[in-house]
Amino acid sequence: MTDKTAVVTGGGSGLGRGLCMALARRGNSVVVADIEPEAAERTAEEAAALGVESAAFVCDVSDHDAVVALADYAWSRFGSVEILCNNAGVSLGGRLVDARPEDFDWVFGVNVKGMLNGSQVFGSRFASTDATSFIVNTASEHSIGVPHVGAGLYTASKHAVLGLTDVLRREMPHNVQVSLACPGIVSSRIHDATRNRPADLGGRGEPNRLAQAVLAMGMDPLEAGEHVIVGVEDGEYMIFTHSHSREYADERYREISRAFERQAPRVPGDERYKVANLVREARATAEP
Repeated sequence: MTDKTAVVTGGGSGLGRGLCMALARRGNSVVVADIEPEAAERTAEEAAALGVESAAFVCDVSDHDAVVALADYAWSRFGSVEILCNNAGVSLGGRLVDARPEDFDWVFGVNVKGMLNGSQVFGSRFASTDATSFIVNTASEHSIGVPHVGAGLYTASKHAVLGLTDVLRREMPHNVQVSLACPGIVSSRIHDATRNRPADLGGRGEPNRLAQAVLAMGMDPLEAGEHVIVGVEDGEYMIFTHSHSREYADERYREISRAFERQAPRVPGDERYKVANLVREARATAEP
């Protein structure tokens, strides 16, 4: 991952900024995409100080046309793009039973639809050539089993990102490497994500002061970004930054395993309803 062009959404701050710096240190040109112009410019200037070409671009990833415009700009400005870091994301606190329809629309619009927009727009272009390229989708430790009480919409959206990315990696051709970043807590401003929330989706809310204090103690974004890019370079699909997150994965696995043992233990012939087998059977009977 050197001497390429990378596009990083949500690149103005937090993990996105860390990803931009890790890529710039490897000699990659960087397009810093963010909904906040000033933040995008700051990160672009920081990347340029490392001796690479960089540019800032304002983009709302929940808007498919805006993501198309981002791709058009990146290809026009740099001639080619080989790396997409689909990183932009938002969070919203509150109990699920109190969540409003517009809360769901905003969180899933950015975290899931935005991820799909980037995967589609850039993935289709990557797949149209034989060049080696990379898609890095940012999920969270929440996607592997962290039941974050008080952030149910965020947790659900990150589970959706895991599912979307797992299918994407199987649909992309061999020259497109797909990775899923599952970071733990990283110092960022996501506690105040509603500062950019559209009025028709609820507008700005009050920052979560407790979340602000906790996030301030999170991993340095530069460290987290470096960790993710090393994982991509090593060809990893799932990339973790915080070793304690394994506790959540282990707990989820144990719960699933116990449920299967009680309710649906393995028995001879139990693959009768395995979808792959049914598809093969259906194809065989459908062929003339």
